[in-house]
Amino acid sequence: MTSPAPWKYQQNIFGVNNAIVDAEKRILVVNVPASDGPLMAAAPSMFAVLACIADRLPEHDELGRLARRAIEHIR
Repeated sequence: MTSPAPWKYQQNIFGVNNAIVDAEKRILVVNVPASDGPLMAAAPSMFAVLACIADRLPEHDELGRLARRAIEHIR
């Protein structure tokens, strides 16, 4: 199951503290440290940016290689 982006960090939602929720307000994870919540919530958007860079830059481009390597590591 995939959760639609954007994800959001919520300090309190449905009586649950420090949660990451998807675009449909489904709770994905709880008890996330407050300092990490916004970064975790940005993950789908950051992955989309990496995919865009990887798709648009040629095979020999260093930034394209780095983006493709990061995507392979995540998958």
